[in-house]
Amino acid sequence: MPLNIDIVQVLLHMLNFVILAGGLTLILFKPVRKFIDERQKRFEEQERVNRETAEENARLREEYTARLRELDEETAAARRQAEKEAADIAKAYIDSSRAEAAAIIAKAEEDAEKRKEQILDSAQTEIGELVIGAAQKLLGDTATPERTEALYDSFLKEAEKKTGRQDGGKNAGRKEKRQ
Repeated sequence: MPLNIDIVQVLLHMLNFVILAGGLTLILFKPVRKFIDERQKRFEEQERVNRETAEENARLREEYTARLRELDEETAAARRQAEKEAADIAKAYIDSSRAEAAAIIAKAEEDAEKRKEQILDSAQTEIGELVIGAAQKLLGDTATPERTEALYDSFLKEAEKKTGRQDGGKNAGRKEKRQ
């Protein structure tokens, strides 16, 4: 052999290389490859779960937003209904108060009218009694013009006291008419 190369030696080195490559493949390459594949699968699974979670979150956010809008509308409707009911109650209360006030005013006016009639009846009765008393005095005494005028003046003064009316000089006109 010219270069001192032995074929058996070359074949043995090749066989050693094949054994080494096969052993390394079995010992190192397959487990590392298996680890890398499992890791890749785990990352793909995690990415799929993250994508599903993001989709679920987006769907839940949409549902939440829609539900919030519904609740806002329901709240607004309930508020409007409550305001309407409160306004109706206030209106009914005001109407009943007005009706009650009108009834009280009508009763007061009626009572005042009755009181006025009673006072007028009482005044007429007193005036009638005064007239009768004055007539009796006139008929019982001798009727002289001075005496008649004095009785008439005393009658008017007594009538003014009882009725609380002030003539303010009207008696003078009557005196002049009689003379």
